[in-house]
Amino acid sequence: MDDKKLEKNLKISTSKRATIERHSVMKCMSFTVKIQENKLSKLQKEQLKMLFVEAKWFKNHILNWSNQETNSLWKFDTKTKEIERKDKDGNSLSSTLKYLPASVKQSILNDMISNLKTLHTLKNKGCKVGKLKFVKEVKSLHYKQFNVTHKILTSKQIKLQGISGKIQVNGLNQFLNICDIEICNARLLNTPKGYYVQFVTYIPKENKKLSNGKTIGIDFGCSTSFTTSEGVKVDAFVRESERLKRLQRKFARQEKGSKRRAKTLNLLKIEYQKLTNQKNDLANKLVAKFLENETIVIQDEQLQSWQKNGHGKAVQHSVLGKVKSKLKQNPKTSILAKSVPTTKLCTKCGVFHDELTVKDRMFVCDCGVEADRDIHAAQNMVWFYENNIGMERTNYKRMEMKALVEVALSSNQNQL
Repeated sequence: MDDKKLEKNLKISTSKRATIERHSVMKCMSFTVKIQENKLSKLQKEQLKMLFVEAKWFKNHILNWSNQETNSLWKFDTKTKEIERKDKDGNSLSSTLKYLPASVKQSILNDMISNLKTLHTLKNKGCKVGKLKFVKEVKSLHYKQFNVTHKILTSKQIKLQGISGKIQVNGLNQFLNICDIEICNARLLNTPKGYYVQFVTYIPKENKKLSNGKTIGIDFGCSTSFTTSEGVKVDAFVRESERLKRLQRKFARQEKGSKRRAKTLNLLKIEYQKLTNQKNDLANKLVAKFLENETIVIQDEQLQSWQKNGHGKAVQHSVLGKVKSKLKQNPKTSILAKSVPTTKLCTKCGVFHDELTVKDRMFVCDCGVEADRDIHAAQNMVWFYENNIGMERTNYKRMEMKALVEVALSSNQNQL
């Protein structure tokens, strides 16, 4: 038995190494398809609904079980079907899991263990951490093994473990026709706009698009979302719709616990989902446009502090955070430390204009430099990048910064 187990483990490890090596030269992409609810049978609708309900019960049951001193998440048996839960009045009930597949149970447990390890790591680093909490709802279920837990049957149909029969979907044509595509795991999503399935795929890397060879700086702001060193200003705001505002007012007036309030809440979730989709779309388009350049230089702006200092709505309605996050993940992006004075420095004479306030929209120096404040800041970002100043997350003191600037200016003059 031991020899067979060792042989099986060897095959698994060999297969994993081969998969990792194969994926290292491929590009990971996710594609989302929508389940056509009007084509589902009554049984399929019930199964879809109960999958997420039982996932919530199961997750809370594991957490309650692990809170006992003698129990540990690592020792929990996912084969169990009898669980303890509470009803809406807080009364304890015993239930039997009828719909949740064993593979999904295992993935829920694995996610909880992963979260616990992350909290432990953060605690060891000195961070203040909380603990795993009971959940009111589960919004996604993980299907790990393609052709076992989930299958693609045709260009319009899929099969998911735990749901009987074929499921009609829209959107498979996004990726089915891609040559040499490798489909991996999937997530079943429960959103206010319906049920979706997100497929994770690996596709061969295409030839890199030729960049324009330019280096640009991008200044983030509240009045103007993005200003480039080339003088281009972009306002990227997605404001709340009138329908959303009307539903918010209606929701605030309705009685807590009523059915009408619950219905309005569902409509609110749909509107917020639309708003999120619009922001994601705008952010993706902006990032794609910025990445046409060879190098992008941004500053590590503290957007949370902007929200606390009276610019909450400006940050909330913009896509500043989404664009910053996506750019930081791209190797083309170089990040300046937040302490670098991109706005207050004149890179012609080296004078620091500390008297400049947020209300001053023009940068004016006695040496003759006069420019728009935001454009000047974006151009300074490129200057700092080219002179390799402040490219690390370091808090520079003013004397240190002055010395670095003087060295860079004298070096540039000698080259001329």
